[in-house]
Amino acid sequence: MAAEDQLTRVPLFQDLPKKSLERIAKTIRTRNFRAGDVIFKEGEEGVGFFIVTKGKVDITRGGTKLASNGPDGFFGEMALLDHHRRSATVTAAEDTECLAIMRSDFLAEVRNNPDLAIDMLAAMSKRIRDLDERLSQS
Repeated sequence: MAAEDQLTRVPLFQDLPKKSLERIAKTIRTRNFRAGDVIFKEGEEGVGFFIVTKGKVDITRGGTKLASNGPDGFFGEMALLDHHRRSATVTAAEDTECLAIMRSDFLAEVRNNPDLAIDMLAAMSKRIRDLDERLSQS
């Protein structure tokens, strides 16, 4: 599956135009982890976003398992937008391959492409409106 197609499965990117997806896809790196490797730890500064393409990861908080993500699962997307600390630990449950976007690469692409920055603002605004609507229906 093409990197742009993988990105459309992520809510943060799903409404972006093809040209913007292509620009973001240029920043993607493939990362491989062995079973048991800690991809990142709860409390660390977030520096990247990951999409699982093969294998499986476990997500834990305070030692309690919250979820497992297999192919097409993703985690860490907010690290692209801010420096907040990670809210969970992610560990490879088996040998795992991920597509990774590092915050520094993503921000460089956004800085060099003002249209991408505008598209990202529109996508974030839509996500906030959607969340607000869901919360008001609760």
